[in-house]
Amino acid sequence: MPRRPTPFVLCFVVALAGCGGHDGRTGPYSTAPAATSAPVASSAASAARAGTAPAPSPPAAPTAPAYTVAAWMPHWTLSASDRSIAANVGDGLDEVCPFGTGLQPDGSLRRVRAVTDPARVAEVRARGGEVLLTVYDVHDRSALASVLADPAARARAIREMVDLVVSEGLDGLDVDFENSRGATRDAFSDFIEDLAAAMRARGKIFSLTLPGKWRDLPSWAGYDYARLGRTADRYKLMCYGYSGAWGGPGPLAPTHWIEKVLDYATQHMPPERIWVGIPFYGTDWPDDGSAVRSRSFARLRDDYLPRASGPVVFEPAQGESHFSYEENGVRHEVWFSDARAVAAKAAVAKRY
Repeated sequence: MPRRPTPFVLCFVVALAGCGGHDGRTGPYSTAPAATSAPVASSAASAARAGTAPAPSPPAAPTAPAYTVAAWMPHWTLSASDRSIAANVGDGLDEVCPFGTGLQPDGSLRRVRAVTDPARVAEVRARGGEVLLTVYDVHDRSALASVLADPAARARAIREMVDLVVSEGLDGLDVDFENSRGATRDAFSDFIEDLAAAMRARGKIFSLTLPGKWRDLPSWAGYDYARLGRTADRYKLMCYGYSGAWGGPGPLAPTHWIEKVLDYATQHMPPERIWVGIPFYGTDWPDDGSAVRSRSFARLRDDYLPRASGPVVFEPAQGESHFSYEENGVRHEVWFSDARAVAAKAAVAKRY
């Protein structure tokens, strides 16, 4: 039986944005242009078909899309996210993960209730999409360690996450815990195993968002792929944030790095459960050493690309694009994912 193409998670699709990065930080990755998701699937399919000679064939029966696409819906862009849902769910976007629920040190959850507004959830469902609540720890770096060290807090966290998903009538849970360290590696795996079992007992989908790594690096020692790879229904690998404020200009998600991440991940997780997270934002490096900024695609399109000093350059070896512009006498270099970059990354996912 042919292997189902590896899904990929887009930390974009109009106003839907990703969370976290190479160093575990979050950024204001927000609005993208309308109708982005449909070209993604068609561009990826075109890339996969490149070099194939056309041949006569009978009319094909309807087939499933080449990719399954998901996106996070951050609480700081809800109005734009609603426009995204209307434009994309059922037409290239399959899963929405409301991003506005944080883990507290005592195991309780801090919520932005609007992200799971019943009308918003109902609209996604009516359009054929799934809704998985994301619970994160990026707002408090000590929260996860506190929960893992306290059996009562751990039990409370599991209970509250399961109860919230069930009470809101959601399809499942996506956890994005980015602060596990080497010292909490085993306790984190224990916690995730228990949480996954509790979700399955209620008939809900369990999705685990993980840092993309290509070996058992000390910086990501808190994530035991061998154990975690037996727990979840879906694994969303954050294959973005390769370059950023910690270094000079460069690709955010080079295709050669994504390949290394997938080579390692598929040793520990079923390939059909892996979702490849790719960026749809830009990073802006000024030459004068001032702050490096993340830019939404909408701002790049509307404010910065019109001022580009030359054409946008696509780097095939990296699978990413860049351009430069000048502001107040300072040159800026911006790397971002345009349609060519998204197609290149999708083509990598297809090979797995």
